[in-house]
Amino acid sequence: MTAAIALTCKIREKKTKGYLNEMLKQEWIPGIVYGQEQTPLPVFLNRRDLYKKMSSYGSRGIFTLDIEGDNKPVMALVREVQKQALSGHIIHIDFLTINMSEKISSKVGIHIEGEEELIKKGSILQVGTKEVEVSCLPKDLPEVFTVDVSGLDSGDRIMVGDLTLPVGVELNETEDTIICAVLSPSKGTAQDLGEEEAGEDQE
Repeated sequence: MTAAIALTCKIREKKTKGYLNEMLKQEWIPGIVYGQEQTPLPVFLNRRDLYKKMSSYGSRGIFTLDIEGDNKPVMALVREVQKQALSGHIIHIDFLTINMSEKISSKVGIHIEGEEELIKKGSILQVGTKEVEVSCLPKDLPEVFTVDVSGLDSGDRIMVGDLTLPVGVELNETEDTIICAVLSPSKGTAQDLGEEEAGEDQE
């Protein structure tokens, strides 16, 4: 289960450009909290706190939002992160509130380990999808899917359908989506996974 990530928010009281620019200078990032039982609520999040949590946990997972002036924390998922094109800095973030007793759909990251063993063999690991979407109750949401490639040989692949799913977790993805494939050095430098798949389709 993914541990809830705590974030403190303050209500965005004004909508003027001057007010927004002033808050940005003070290291506050605008966002919005909305949901089936939540009236859209404009908020601000502390930039340093948000970046620290994102660095440690990413944008996936369940967040506990402690909204200033509200005695009850709100459980939510990140639905959209807007970033500045050149700098990559977060400029806005959307949170979707969730009910802990209802199923949710969420992306879960894929962590690949054991690649060093392939390097020793002279093989090349090509990575496909880096995350998968699942449906489950919030309490059952996995933190990450770990894939061990140390025992693979050239020509081997791992598909989304090969993932071991915890009880109560269902895939929302096509099972034959490639997570990674092991290629020989000559083939690996000439093709990527997309090119390889296209070639196979033409055969």
